[in-house]
Amino acid sequence: METTSQTLNHAELQHGKVELLVSCTDLVDLDTFTASDPQCVLSIKQFGQWKEYGRTEAIVETLNPQFTDGFILDYNEEAPYQLLFAVYDIDSRSSDLRHHDYVGSVELSLSSLIKHGNKTTTTSRSLRVPGCPQARGWINITAEFVKETRSRALLHLGGTKLDKKGVFSMSKTDVYLQVCRSINSVDFHPIYKTEVVEKSQDPRWRPFELSVQKICNGDHDRAIRLSCWHSKRNGADELIGYADTTLGDIYKYQGKTCMMLDLMEPKKKSKKSYKNSGILKVLQFRLDMQHTLLDYVRGGCLIKMMFAIDFTASNGDMTEANCLHSITDIQDNQYVHAIKRMGNLLSHCALDQQFPAFGFGAKLDPSTPAVNHCFALNGSNSKPYVRGVQGVLDSYQAILPQLKFAGPSVLTPVLTKALQYARQTIPSQDNQCYHVLVIITDGVINDMDQAIDTIIEGSSLPLSILVLGVGPADFTTMEHLNLNSIGGHILKSHTNSAKAVRDNVHFAALRKQKYNMCANDTITREALATISKQLIEYMKARGISPNRPVLSKCNPMVNWMSDESSDVGDNVDGIDTSFMSTASMSVKKKRSHSLGPTCPTCGAAMEAGLASWVNVSDSMLAR
Repeated sequence: METTSQTLNHAELQHGKVELLVSCTDLVDLDTFTASDPQCVLSIKQFGQWKEYGRTEAIVETLNPQFTDGFILDYNEEAPYQLLFAVYDIDSRSSDLRHHDYVGSVELSLSSLIKHGNKTTTTSRSLRVPGCPQARGWINITAEFVKETRSRALLHLGGTKLDKKGVFSMSKTDVYLQVCRSINSVDFHPIYKTEVVEKSQDPRWRPFELSVQKICNGDHDRAIRLSCWHSKRNGADELIGYADTTLGDIYKYQGKTCMMLDLMEPKKKSKKSYKNSGILKVLQFRLDMQHTLLDYVRGGCLIKMMFAIDFTASNGDMTEANCLHSITDIQDNQYVHAIKRMGNLLSHCALDQQFPAFGFGAKLDPSTPAVNHCFALNGSNSKPYVRGVQGVLDSYQAILPQLKFAGPSVLTPVLTKALQYARQTIPSQDNQCYHVLVIITDGVINDMDQAIDTIIEGSSLPLSILVLGVGPADFTTMEHLNLNSIGGHILKSHTNSAKAVRDNVHFAALRKQKYNMCANDTITREALATISKQLIEYMKARGISPNRPVLSKCNPMVNWMSDESSDVGDNVDGIDTSFMSTASMSVKKKRSHSLGPTCPTCGAAMEAGLASWVNVSDSMLAR
């Protein structure tokens, strides 16, 4: 069964991005006393194997879920994806799908979800278990071509005099707000859900941000629905009322008095005396440009990387082939693979190429019982810097035979060292910097509580912590570092009442893949996206926006790097860094917004006020 709406030209249908919104109806109930807690998992077939692409959120106790988290895929008409949508009943916080009940799945191609000539298509398929002909529910997939936009909307909403709900309608409501965007003239799909405000008829929810693409796919006249719900423990939430509007209508009230909308309950509309079920207020609204990590780097933000490598005994004997620190076959060394994979990816943004590199969990002197939990790989604790990713690899391979692996796995000293570096330079508008600590470890951390306390302490600093797991260990405990794996709640201390100011840590497991060399690509992309998000969140909270790239005259026959770093050139560890040249030039000078304009072609000075200068300014701002 398919429904379609909105036409699109053929050129747009051949290439682009497609957003998939998912809902389910009439799912089989796999729980004994309560309804299922469904979650949808999308996998893509790569080289004949299914590779997980992403997951929606899990919705508590419902057999008819509408997931707010969707999926965005690149679409190429000549090479369509083969997709597998699987629904699970989530029984615990574990991210391992083997710990949850399998509801059913459906396999189809991305091209089958798109009908030529239409921008939006909704497809319904039955969910089944292999070998069983009986349907276990229905899955509805709405595919829509994405209209690229970098605008984000900040919304702050509240309610007034909402209807009471609950037993005998005498109790105050536990109310949350749901934002939905229209699929067609009749159907709406939820894209965001606020927190629950308990026992209130006049709730005020926390401000939230959504991309304009998420709200209306760039169409400011597209209908959106704001609905208030009474939250119930059994999952059977009650509708209080809804109001339909558009982003364009809300925008008219920007900077003025708050916008008020009548909340209407369909079942009560027929009553003559009925006016509304409450008032919804748009207390604040603002449209902002959505910046990216590259915007900050081009504007001169210095990304400063640090590495920390686990040398504990759990890695095995380095002379044996199965050791994670194997020296018999360095090309099969999993730590080398992790350093190269993440280091080469992140070093695009680290212009100075000076990386402090540390190790932990080993004895530097085998004759002594002391275990060192934070030592420089180059042997100089006062100057632990190495040059580029290759410098990290050279120092790692040089010190490896000198170490005696010990234990336990303790992260707090390394994290404390990273906090010391992050405190040295506090970013400002004219002096932007951000630190990224990459920790590579093979198993469970023995000082997890202390490590979490240190991570929370660093959440107010310009620092992101990326923990990479290598080897076959069970990383279930480590996955709790990811906020998404614990329901989106902020990281909290286990020893005191401290809470993280923001999300500043991410864990990813890099598994050894013999047959699928691209299997870890998704993991590394997600890690980079998370760091980008954390940097932007930190900068935005302090009112720091990307600076405009400064153009300066440059001899095309000479390297854009300084003489001291001329050996790096336009290729760092096999990666083309020429696209970073604009940013590097802006770093070489102290930034000044009054700096005169220069021609982007020849570098000659231009007088302000010329028509050509206006064009140059516009082009730079659009980058």
